[in-house]
Amino acid sequence: MRWVILTLGSIMSGFVTGQTEPDSGINAPVSVFDSNVYQDLFGTQAMRMVFNDKAMVQQWLNVEIALATAQAEIGVIPSSAAVAIERAAKIENIDFDELRQGTNRVGRGISPLLSQIRAAGDEEVSEYLHLGSTTQDIMDTATVLQIKAGVNLIRQELVKLTLKFADLAATHKDTVMLARSNGQDAVPTTFGLHLTTFMMELYRHVQRVDESVSRLQAQIGSTVGTLAPYGDKGFELQERLAQQLGLAVPIVPWNPSRDSFAEIVQTLGLINATLGRLATDVNNLGRTQIDEIKEGEGGASSTMPQKRNPRASEFIGGFARMGKMYNSAALDMMSHSDTRQGSPWILEWSIVPEAFMVTSASIDRAQGLLINLIVNKDNMLSNFKAANNFAMSEAVMNALAQKIGRGDAYAAVESAIKAADPKDTLKNVVEKNELINRHFSQQEIDALMIPANYLGSASKIVERSVSAVRAGLM
Repeated sequence: MRWVILTLGSIMSGFVTGQTEPDSGINAPVSVFDSNVYQDLFGTQAMRMVFNDKAMVQQWLNVEIALATAQAEIGVIPSSAAVAIERAAKIENIDFDELRQGTNRVGRGISPLLSQIRAAGDEEVSEYLHLGSTTQDIMDTATVLQIKAGVNLIRQELVKLTLKFADLAATHKDTVMLARSNGQDAVPTTFGLHLTTFMMELYRHVQRVDESVSRLQAQIGSTVGTLAPYGDKGFELQERLAQQLGLAVPIVPWNPSRDSFAEIVQTLGLINATLGRLATDVNNLGRTQIDEIKEGEGGASSTMPQKRNPRASEFIGGFARMGKMYNSAALDMMSHSDTRQGSPWILEWSIVPEAFMVTSASIDRAQGLLINLIVNKDNMLSNFKAANNFAMSEAVMNALAQKIGRGDAYAAVESAIKAADPKDTLKNVVEKNELINRHFSQQEIDALMIPANYLGSASKIVERSVSAVRAGLM
């Protein structure tokens, strides 16, 4: 303990004496999303460009410009004022250190932003900038613009990923493997059919993304949504502004109604949950003793030379858990009171961008995983034999049922298996059991032991589902 205290003390001493120079202020990242070490693992660069500070402030400026332009179009402010506001509301006119300091004082970034715009403009800017609006109008509408941009990126990559699953499923529509339920061998299936479950979930997520983003609206309603500062021109102002920004016109003010934002976050959570299931399957099917699939790009161990750790699955699984965390927080985002409340609103500033960053990283990892996935067809077949082929017992039971009825057939096969020697294969069991054996020829018994003979409509199901997804997305 004394060593730890001395070590910590020496570190702190270094801070004082200058022997160690830690980053300070905005250059001292503490989150994985901004860490110089971790940031590339927790989000794509494209998504970072949607939600970074510069992008956020630019959207604030875009909304202020759109507000002034719309006001000028309906005669609320002079046209010359709108031009002056657009000229002053440039990102290059914004000092981010000053903006940060001002935000520290008031808890919101809009007021200090307006001060800088006014300083960069003329008297008309000072008089007409932000006329009749409120901080939440600007920030909420800007967040909607960011979310739409983020959703566009997610949708593009989600479609690509879904189609990759479709291609892989089609390739392996006849690749026989063991289906497992509750961790136990079940019956034969195909790897392609197994992949269609992920494909269809992701396809539905594309539909959910489209539906959820369609409910986003501009937020222009004045202080509490009454449009009072605009007289009888409030509706027209909303329409003009929404049209300029490519957003839906608000029907009512939604200051305390955050369900649309919560829906977006929870839709992202569903995407991460699906990919989390993929990560679990890749981990399980890639175990050394199973070895049916494995990641083509593994992470090396620092001490065990033989290991190729499934890094993509590892991170996707972590992102799925983070998605659950954001899902829970999304409900808290809806816990406003009265016309609005600051606490749940503040929560959005972290939850929304982080949920998008994590989802973008998860989809990116999943695409790389599929591209480099190694499928061991031989091991998929040999694992039937590893379990003495008992996964074919349902096939035997159903074939016997056609001769003696299902109830008697089930009882006969179950009883025979229970009485079998631990070293017996299913074929041995059938051949030794007089009740079962007398109903089948040797050729029929051999055929019942072949997994490919008990796949039902698996191949056709894959074809049908792949066709539907490609038709819907391509």
